[in-house]
This record gives sequence, structure tokens and C-alpha cells, in this order.
Amino acid sequence: MKVIYPVLFYEEKENGYSAFVPDLNDASTCGSTLQETLEMAEDLIAGIILDEMEEGNKIPIESKIEDVSFEELEKRLDIKDWDYISRFKTYISVDINSFAEKWGKELVKKTVNIPKWVNTKAEDLKINFSKTLEEALLQKIYKEQ
Repeated sequence: MKVIYPVLFYEEKENGYSAFVPDLNDASTCGSTLQETLEMAEDLIAGIILDEMEEGNKIPIESKIEDVSFEELEKRLDIKDWDYISRFKTYISVDINSFAEKWGKELVKKTVNIPKWVNTKAEDLKINFSKTLEEALLQKIYKEQ
């Protein structure tokens, strides 16, 4: 499934870019370069849509690009005298399926082998095996990066 949303970009005077997605409650992101900001906008849209899908909510309908305006965004955000170099709007297309495969919260079943005495002791202590394994894996993943 692909989604396409209009995104408003501002090139900031202090370097970098800001991006806003009006159809997703004015969700925003930024980056040092235009390329980075485009990628961040794609990640932002994917994350919000995946969260909505996993919560069972409706996916927000995209606006036509001509229906979103910088002036309305700035008014909603209560921004006066924004000091930017330039601004533009474009559509960002996101393949939600590819993001879901990589980042989705869908659970994956794994079979593990542990010594019987460890299993018995852990059950006696009412340890949640899935939660403990997830925490240990995350600790190992982020420790080694």
C-alpha cells in the first residue's frame, strides 16, 4: 500500500530545512540538507501511518497539493515573521508495506532453547519470557552499534 501526502518545506536561514505534513496534524521534521529532510519526511509519514493502522484507526485522507497553504500552516502554528530563505511544497510517496516489514510492531514467534532449571526458576519468579528476550536483544543491538 502506498500513501501520498503533500508536504510543505522551508529552507531555514540558519541552515537546514523544516518539513510539515498538514494532513497528519501538522506533523513536522527537519534535516541539515534537503535530501536528509526528504528522507525524514518519508520516515515521519510512514511512522504515523503505521501507528494509525496498528491502532485500528482510519488513515487520514490526503489533500490536493493546491489545497494546502503556507499561510494556513503558519496561522495554525501561530508563527509570525518566519525568517526563511525559500519554501516549496511537493508530494511525498511512501510504500507503507516496505516500512511495515522493517519497522512494524507485528510480533514474530521464535522458538528458543534454555536449560530446564532456568525455565523452572523463571516461571517460579513469573518472568515474562518474551519481554525479557526483547529487552536483552535491544540492549545487545544498541550496545554494539
